[in-house]
Amino acid sequence: MKTKALILASVMATAISAPTMAADWFIGGGVGAQQNSYKGSYVPDIQNPIAGGPQTTHVKETENNAVYELRAGVYLNDANRVYGTYSYNSDDFSKQQSFLMSYDYLVGLGDSNKLNWFIGATAGVNHISPDTSAVDSDNRFVWGGQTGVMYKINDNLSTEIGYRYLKQDYDVNNQPVPTPYNAVAGTETASLNDSQQLYLSVDYRF
Repeated sequence: MKTKALILASVMATAISAPTMAADWFIGGGVGAQQNSYKGSYVPDIQNPIAGGPQTTHVKETENNAVYELRAGVYLNDANRVYGTYSYNSDDFSKQQSFLMSYDYLVGLGDSNKLNWFIGATAGVNHISPDTSAVDSDNRFVWGGQTGVMYKINDNLSTEIGYRYLKQDYDVNNQPVPTPYNAVAGTETASLNDSQQLYLSVDYRF
């Protein structure tokens, strides 16, 4: 828990301590692809004595689906920005709604300062709704980072393509697996290890 608090505090402290000049507020939205990495195992309640030992089945799956995001924030100056993002993603295993706080450092590429490379850190909360009534929805801490390139179309409009990695913290352990006759077929564990996003967004400055 201390590590999670330190990560979130670091993102906020970096944003607050960035030198401020003429701030430009912005709002925007984006769409892209998100890959979720799941791991799980299943242990049947009735063991086969011939096989010997617990007959555990291990599963590893990756799901690729669309991600949609809305965001708002502020350019503190030409090299620093901070923003909040809401994103939505759904796959065969769960639906995710993320509320993220991010800080980026921008590096101008060229004399015109229209093209910028950015790199930064992200931390926040992910609301996970599993696609099964046997497991409750839950809020979990997420953290990671992002990088990409941003192009300033004019004084008000900019677009960017970015990559974001999020370390997830979602685990379900020893969940009973029922049968149609209310008996227990066994137990299973499941975890969402990480998510990767590739997105394209458009922002409006005012």
